[in-house]
Amino acid sequence: MSHADKAIRMALNGVAMRYVVPGAIAFLLAVSSAHPSTPLHPPAISPVHRKATSFAYRSLDGKTHQLSELKGKVVVIDFWGTWCAGCVEEMPTLQRLYDRFKTDPQVAFVVVSQNDSPEKVKAFVSKNHLTMPIYYVGSEPVPPSLSPSAWPATYFISADGTVRGEYFGGADWSDESAVRYVERLKNGE
Repeated sequence: MSHADKAIRMALNGVAMRYVVPGAIAFLLAVSSAHPSTPLHPPAISPVHRKATSFAYRSLDGKTHQLSELKGKVVVIDFWGTWCAGCVEEMPTLQRLYDRFKTDPQVAFVVVSQNDSPEKVKAFVSKNHLTMPIYYVGSEPVPPSLSPSAWPATYFISADGTVRGEYFGGADWSDESAVRYVERLKNGE
């Protein structure tokens, strides 16, 4: 191989290392984050036993609600944000779980966006054709008994106002195990 061939090969390697490889890595990262390769799994709900402290949250029309208004019902609370990839990914499955119970007077869903503006939440709900009740708290704190350590965070409250289960991270809420869990809470288990 001549010196000229070696020089050309080195120059091409330099171009590849400087432009092609970083571009390829950026492309792969963008594709993998836009289309997660890990499918959602059924939730492994952790059992807990603590009183749920009431807190205020607002509907998308601005009306203020209190968790205490739902005493006597099983409540599924999901804290999420439009900025959270796992939250966005699980939303269709949470909608399907809601659809299973939407006519059940013993069950209520409180799907609460955190760190989002009402406008951003409204746009997300509209774009994704969500019909479950969506609320927001903005950046206001929630009580320690329901304070997420990760997002999304889903809590299950029994009719007596006790947090009975929690799950942190995205999950397939349409899985029959989630339906059975809500049914068990309805039955006082």
